[in-house]
Amino acid sequence: FQMDSVNFAPGKVYGVLRANVIADNGENHSHKTGASHYNLLSVDNQQSETPEEYQINIDIQSLQSANVKCISIDPFINSLIPFSSIPFGFTSLESNDTDELALDLVRRPIFDLNLLIESQPLTADEIAVKLDAYFKNNKPNVIIFGTKYDDEHTLEENHYGLQRAQRENKPARGIDDIHMNQIVSKDDHAYQDGALFIQNNNQDNAYAAFFFCFDNQCKTEASSQ
Repeated sequence: FQMDSVNFAPGKVYGVLRANVIADNGENHSHKTGASHYNLLSVDNQQSETPEEYQINIDIQSLQSANVKCISIDPFINSLIPFSSIPFGFTSLESNDTDELALDLVRRPIFDLNLLIESQPLTADEIAVKLDAYFKNNKPNVIIFGTKYDDEHTLEENHYGLQRAQRENKPARGIDDIHMNQIVSKDDHAYQDGALFIQNNNQDNAYAAFFFCFDNQCKTEASSQ
């Protein structure tokens, strides 16, 4: 596959967040746009004197009909990601191959990407059910690759997470773009993909993984012709 980058909104920073989930807000659907997000609240270190709370905003539908592909792998077994060495909090990453933590699901594969590419888009409700199984009755540690936003640096007035912060008294910082951030059939910037890893029973190196992509990002050559 050849890929092209997705341009992030001004002020967003690519990186990885390690945090503990403290609340599952579940699926939020906009009847106006058809878009749906699955929202979590997390804290980056409950033992810290100055813990920071983060929203976690997972895109699970952006149109009126299903357009997000999602696969989960449990247990996720891979030696390329040093989970135990990722500190609590947000760590910014360079979007290039010199940063060993930066995810690129094509150039530095950590699972068989065909499983995602060849899957069918799921409805927002179907993806929410998959996530509910891990979050409705548990408050696990998570490791999330995506982009960080906050109210001081994100210039986009209609940013979803910041709207939640204002309307629902949520933290004004968070993580989104927790999905593949490249487009099949082009070749440009890389090493900036998103993904969700859930620590099973808070055991070292015992994780479930979720990978997401929008349907128009990850079509096979045959389906795009």
